[in-house]
Amino acid sequence: MDDNIGLSRRQILAGLGAVGVASAGAGLGTTAYFSDQESFANNTLTAGELDLKVDWQQTYNGPIPGTDGGVGEHPVNAYPDTAVDGESYGDGLQDLNGIRYSGAGETEPVFNAAEVPACCDCEDDEYYVTYGGESYCIEALSGGDPEDAYQQIGVRSEETDFQDESRSTVFLWKDEDDGDVYLFIVNDRIDTETGGTATYRIEGSPEARWVSSDWVVQDDDPSSDDYYDDPDSSDQVAVGNWIWNGENTDGGVIGPVNNNGTQGDFALRLTPELNQMAELHENNAGSYPGWFDDNNWAPLTRLTVLDGDASNAITLEDGIDASGESVGQITIHSSCGIDSGAELDTPAVFRSQNYPDQEHLVELDDVKPGDTGEITFSLHLCDNPGYVWFTAGNFSQDGGRLTEPEEAAMGDSESDDGELAEYIDVTLWYDDDCDNVYDEDIETPIFEGTLADLMDELGVVEGADGESDDFAGMLQLDADPDDGGDVECFPAQEGFCVGFEWEVPIEVGNVIQGDSVGFDLGFYTEQCRHNDGSGPDN
Repeated sequence: MDDNIGLSRRQILAGLGAVGVASAGAGLGTTAYFSDQESFANNTLTAGELDLKVDWQQTYNGPIPGTDGGVGEHPVNAYPDTAVDGESYGDGLQDLNGIRYSGAGETEPVFNAAEVPACCDCEDDEYYVTYGGESYCIEALSGGDPEDAYQQIGVRSEETDFQDESRSTVFLWKDEDDGDVYLFIVNDRIDTETGGTATYRIEGSPEARWVSSDWVVQDDDPSSDDYYDDPDSSDQVAVGNWIWNGENTDGGVIGPVNNNGTQGDFALRLTPELNQMAELHENNAGSYPGWFDDNNWAPLTRLTVLDGDASNAITLEDGIDASGESVGQITIHSSCGIDSGAELDTPAVFRSQNYPDQEHLVELDDVKPGDTGEITFSLHLCDNPGYVWFTAGNFSQDGGRLTEPEEAAMGDSESDDGELAEYIDVTLWYDDDCDNVYDEDIETPIFEGTLADLMDELGVVEGADGESDDFAGMLQLDADPDDGGDVECFPAQEGFCVGFEWEVPIEVGNVIQGDSVGFDLGFYTEQCRHNDGSGPDN
């Protein structure tokens, strides 16, 4: 066999020529290549916000308007203060749609002024929840009778959206038939291998809201170790205590918390005491040998609140250990948000039943030796932490008409320019409990002296300040005044109170007759980030 293939030189060249023509043809067509593209659309940069909201409660210990000579401590004005009796003003005691926050008055409210839900903007059908410095707007779940509803989600059911192993769940339930709102608490999940323990203490405000409220569902039969305390007007506290085994959940329903729907607003503070913090755990640890070991008992590890739907659980606290010590308080407000600055309806905001014609924060025209007054300001930084300053300006005095007793008391003085500021004692302090009272044993003063001394401390020159919105003097406040270190920023979403008290000493006498003093008070804030707290340049 001849394996040689014979190719002449001409044949080889002809073949190469054909290849060249084919290559040239390919080059004249489209060229294939790899490609890729990444894009980032709809980019935005939005400036953040820093909004300082201030509310207050003012009282006066002096003549009480409309009492034919009565003298005593009484409210002057407050903000917020819900209008009453069809008027454009309220009773002078701080409240938000009927929920009391004022430290003044005869009864002590559950919530104080620092807890006014000032910054939120929940919708009308939402409720404002705060926990651990975070806030949420939630909707109530809704349906029929709450007792029937609990049977569908409580110990006899496997509705796992409402239940979860090692989870304590709270939510609001609105009865669609009458608008009543109830608070549900469901602990753990049925058919697990281990049980648990929990206590919830529930405070309501104001006390009138508790009149018709009760534990409408008390999970487990009366022979169990669980027990429930209904709220009453004396302490405004309801308590639920639970202990359960691995076959059950546990919990209960209390309400209506909105006092039969039509009266609407409410505020609740829930104090969960879980695991070893629970009252039944502490009381029964020695009574049930083996019950609280790892085979029968397990800690609740999560705390959640439901938002509008059983499947929408907001985790408030995760990783709770057996001690339960990391768990904080939950607050729920049915209404929230206040105006500030130019949004305020002035001068109406300064009026009350006692002072229906007042047009400024402080406007008292018959002050006598022995009179005192006090304003507790509560401040709320919305959105971002900030440095805060107390400010003053537009300081002026007037001697008024020189009376004969005043002239005699002045002695050799040739003119009466007004000395009232020199005879008004002022205390400015951090009012930790916002109760309108300076407790000098436990609360920290910011300034103590006369009103004239305060203006001097701030560098305010009498009669030299300009327009009413110019503040000549600033005094920096400190979020942690007792640590002795650098000035600390105030956190966002947490209120704090500053008290301003004045007194005309009873021994002053005639030298101040007819004198008057005018001044502005205010607060200034600037963001913490990128600032050192030294304040504005001008």
